[in-house]
Amino acid sequence: MTTARRVDGRQRVLDAALAQFAKNGVGATSLQMIADEMGVTKAALYYHFKTKEEIVLAVVQPALRRLSEVLEEAEAQRSQAARTRTFLDGFVRLVVQNRTLLGLAWGDAHITQIGLGHVPGFEGIDDRFMAILLGEDPTMEQIICADVALSGIAISASAPRFAEMNDDDLAAALIEAGQRLVPQRRRRSS
Repeated sequence: MTTARRVDGRQRVLDAALAQFAKNGVGATSLQMIADEMGVTKAALYYHFKTKEEIVLAVVQPALRRLSEVLEEAEAQRSQAARTRTFLDGFVRLVVQNRTLLGLAWGDAHITQIGLGHVPGFEGIDDRFMAILLGEDPTMEQIICADVALSGIAISASAPRFAEMNDDDLAAALIEAGQRLVPQRRRRSS
């Protein structure tokens, strides 16, 4: 099989999987359901992916790559305020662009089980988020505020009540909300 046909076949699997995930949820979708969606045998899926977990990770991989880029862009900023702004802007735009995928993944037990912690490059991701947003030695109160901000942004980006909003308007509103919720670091007095 040529590389182009293999890539096309792989993408067809991912498209079928996403359609089934949207209809049934990730946990309730079987490899057979994905094969049926494509009109192929389950054995044909095994040519591209060995497990549903591999398919799930491949579906989210583009968003994960972009998240990695957002983290690196934010970490490269010199000031804490610039890191926070850069991260919030990139994170919000990423979740808004991936509303459908995020809506499927949010709260799905199967996605939670897979988690990002063992995906190469995402070990310690929560610590990176907090370091970017809050700097060194944040208080528990600051961490809670930042967690609420990030969770709220993710939930709101995929909320049905905002489905009709265009991406730019939703992103602007979520960035503003994030800036209000993430606690600003105060310079310590000597």
